[in-house]
Amino acid sequence: MDWVARLAEERIRRAREEGTLSSSRYHGRRVPLEPENPYLPKTWWAAFHLLQTHDLTPPWIWRGQQIRQAIAAWRRQLRQTLAYIPAHDPRRAQALRSLQQSLARINAFIRDYNLERPFGSTPLTPLDWEAELRQAQQEMA
Repeated sequence: MDWVARLAEERIRRAREEGTLSSSRYHGRRVPLEPENPYLPKTWWAAFHLLQTHDLTPPWIWRGQQIRQAIAAWRRQLRQTLAYIPAHDPRRAQALRSLQQSLARINAFIRDYNLERPFGSTPLTPLDWEAELRQAQQEMA
């Protein structure tokens, strides 16, 4: 036996004598392994394991989350504009133009996201200005 094996055996023997090994919550039971994901290709296991154990998010998922948050904030801003700025006030038209430009930027992000997302993941649908405005106005009525 080489010195590494002897050292390991000595430490295991000492831990048994001190009761360190018997205080584990898995003492006498099998240590649970990660459940196998039937949808995950075997070649991707290591990458997904690292992402999961280190609480990381793939860039395309992170971008999708950011876009969804931007859409929610944009919709809130649209509803606030319709609710608090009177229809005859010139600031309302200016605010709506600004929101329309913001929507064009969000749609550009959606387009880029849809180009980089993996095949099989759900694409994001670009937002239509007229439909969003109509929906917000109906909710305000």
